[in-house]
Amino acid sequence: MSTKKKEKDDNKPSPMMEQYFITKAENPDCIVMYQVGDFYEMFYEDAILASKILDLALTGKGKNTEGKERPPMCGIPLVALDTYLPKLVNAGYSVAVCEQTSEVVVNSKAPVERQIVKIVTPGTITENVEETKNNYILSIAKQKEKIGIAYSDITTGELKIAETCDVEGLENILNRVCPSEIICNEEAKKIENGIMSIKIGTIPSFKYYHSFAYDFSKAEKLIKNHFGIANLSVFDISQENKISVMALGALLEFLNDTQKRTLQNINKIQKEIPKDFMYLDNNTRRNLELTENMITHKKYGSLLWLLDKTKTAMGGRKIRKFVTEPLQNLTMINNRLGAVEYFVNNQMIRNDCVEILKEIPDIERIAGKIAYGSINPKECLSLAYGLNNVYKLKSLLNNSTSIMINFCKENLLDETQISNLITTAISEQAPINIKDGGIINKGYSSELDSYQSASKLGKQWLNELVEKEKEKTGIKNLRVSYNRVFGYYLEVSNSQLGLVPESWNRRQTTVNGERFITPELKEMEEKILNSDSEALKIELQIYSEIKSFLVSKIKDIQRISESVALIDAFCSLAIVASEKNYIKPEINENVKELNIIDGRHPVVEAIMSSENRFVPNDVILDSDENRLMIITGPNMAGKSTYMRQVAVITLLAHIGSFVPAKSARISPTNRIFTRIGASDDLAFGQSTFMVEMTEMANILRNATEKSLLILDEIGRGTSTYDGLSIAWAVIEYLSKNLKAKTLFATHYHELTDLEGKVAGVKNYRILVKELADSVCFLHKIARGSANKSFGIEVASLAGLPKELIDRAKEILTIQENTNVSATKLSFDQAVAQKNSKSKDNINVSEIISVLSDLDMDTVSPLVAFSTLQNLVDKVKK
Repeated sequence: MSTKKKEKDDNKPSPMMEQYFITKAENPDCIVMYQVGDFYEMFYEDAILASKILDLALTGKGKNTEGKERPPMCGIPLVALDTYLPKLVNAGYSVAVCEQTSEVVVNSKAPVERQIVKIVTPGTITENVEETKNNYILSIAKQKEKIGIAYSDITTGELKIAETCDVEGLENILNRVCPSEIICNEEAKKIENGIMSIKIGTIPSFKYYHSFAYDFSKAEKLIKNHFGIANLSVFDISQENKISVMALGALLEFLNDTQKRTLQNINKIQKEIPKDFMYLDNNTRRNLELTENMITHKKYGSLLWLLDKTKTAMGGRKIRKFVTEPLQNLTMINNRLGAVEYFVNNQMIRNDCVEILKEIPDIERIAGKIAYGSINPKECLSLAYGLNNVYKLKSLLNNSTSIMINFCKENLLDETQISNLITTAISEQAPINIKDGGIINKGYSSELDSYQSASKLGKQWLNELVEKEKEKTGIKNLRVSYNRVFGYYLEVSNSQLGLVPESWNRRQTTVNGERFITPELKEMEEKILNSDSEALKIELQIYSEIKSFLVSKIKDIQRISESVALIDAFCSLAIVASEKNYIKPEINENVKELNIIDGRHPVVEAIMSSENRFVPNDVILDSDENRLMIITGPNMAGKSTYMRQVAVITLLAHIGSFVPAKSARISPTNRIFTRIGASDDLAFGQSTFMVEMTEMANILRNATEKSLLILDEIGRGTSTYDGLSIAWAVIEYLSKNLKAKTLFATHYHELTDLEGKVAGVKNYRILVKELADSVCFLHKIARGSANKSFGIEVASLAGLPKELIDRAKEILTIQENTNVSATKLSFDQAVAQKNSKSKDNINVSEIISVLSDLDMDTVSPLVAFSTLQNLVDKVKK
């Protein structure tokens, strides 16, 4: 009986581990970082997982000296939390931080009290987040056909709500916001499989959050309590917005559960209207390379890389929003254009603003740290210097006529009260850890100064005591030291112990000597320690009062940060416009066409080497005779670049940016669609052709007369006859039903016969100069259709063996001059034979149309000659 009881006691966990097991059971989905002294320890499965992610040594396996099994464990120092924690969160895990909330009591058998102080998730991490990118957590509520969305960046205090009635509208918001974490109710979880951007990994999976959090009554009450309001109408929220209220209530509850405190920087709700933004699906964002290069997935080579010349982290986040959220509101677009124009025309003011912006810290996220209670003295000083520079920035903008610049100027508030308080109170040498003391300047508090003087005098007395005792006793290496257990003591080495007076009391024996205390030293110790602790207590109190004052100023700091961010973004766009010779586009309700003269692709132009010059091109698209361009020409000649540049220039105008062109009239565009390239989606059972057709179906279902379509090689994923038939039918459908402005690149030369037969269709080609055995790409677009595809010449340029190229030419000659049956030819030969036959009849309507559109006053000699040569070739053939 006694043996069994002993075995049971041997396996019983220690009080500390019992406490850990309870904490882990309450947070089963989190890695628990459990404070033990100066370390955060992780145990069992958490330790095994964390050790791999953080590259930590896994210890504790096996048995201890008493024969008990030790759990696997690993740990990090408390001071290293901000270094290691983001690595776990970025790997997709949530971390519960459990800290000691009571002091260690010597010889006490009871465990130290501990509690979870915060739970850090991918959407709520506040430390070491990317400076120029927002970190959003998003909540989704679905009820019947309505979908409510609420999302927030707790580091900046931004909070927005929106609503939609379909999955496509939801995906549009997800692609625009790019949240790091998504929570949802049960009904919303069911639509997860319909979100394509989740399948391809650009958006995180939905996490079910308990349905009670999405209860409308509970949500409404929580929102009112958080913002201290009696009615949601304060934020223009009515009963019609019930579904977004549900999403917001759940989001606030999640933040309260994880952050364990009220985030006072989240102090307003912005009601978002999705139709205010241009819809860009994931394909379009990727194909136009808005924020990252399609191949490298890096910022370099993207539109954001080109436009981002910002000097502050706030400005960097703002310019990213500009790029990812093109506007539909024409007033806002033209207000932005006016602000950019102001800085383009006032270079000296712009340069002075840029120099000041370099000295302004991320005051938006500093406001978040104020709300979070985690701001340190260094960040306070940084805020003070930043606010002083804000005052200088405002003084530069006195003569502005721009609506947006004047709006920003009005919100650059004079907060010298904040900066004066901080610089007067906080020491330049203040440590980051406030518990180390030395935070407050001498002269700020007379009471603090008196205690600090007593401490300083006491330490001076200690030094004098040592010198006096050295002289009296002859102990040459005598020194005074201190530790928390024994307090102050005199330390004597073993070789000098014979000189120690009998009046000294032994405190401790060490390997190298003995430690002693004297009545005189003990008395002074109490005075010094009391003055140190009192001084620290006063410093912490003063610092707490400063933080409370800063909390009362959060809204003002946020207004300032928003204006600084906008000014930085406008300066950035103006710098690019000035350096790259961009012009202000005309965009308003009266503009019905897309008319770009000498347009350039901004990113391709920026990356090209200095010895090469980008070849500009025009485009004219409208809803009448020029609504669909069929573009022919060989691969590598520049069709894709041309089409993309039209889309990018259109998008630039809608974010309020100047554009790379000689002139540009841009019609208001509600959506840009791109169908470029081919790829399998084998993981979801879709071939290249199925992906192509699925994307095309989406475009045809959602495009309108105000949309811009970029379509490349529709129908190439199946047999020639099927593909040609589909491409032909698509063009007819676009012309008859949608009338959307469309650029349609193709190698199906048969489609050029549609000019004159299908309303709004015009043929264009990429100019190519034929050489003896090769071709030279001129990268210039002109009216008319290409006479051939130059596939063999391009294959030769790509480096295919000469023997193969020669044989291909022989086969092509046979196909063009004989009527060989498909049974005796390869599939490609049969196709070529069919293509040859299709050119037997001259498309007279195309020739007449090309000549009618030729403007002899503006056409370049190169284009004029090439156009004439093209028409002559068609007639002769």
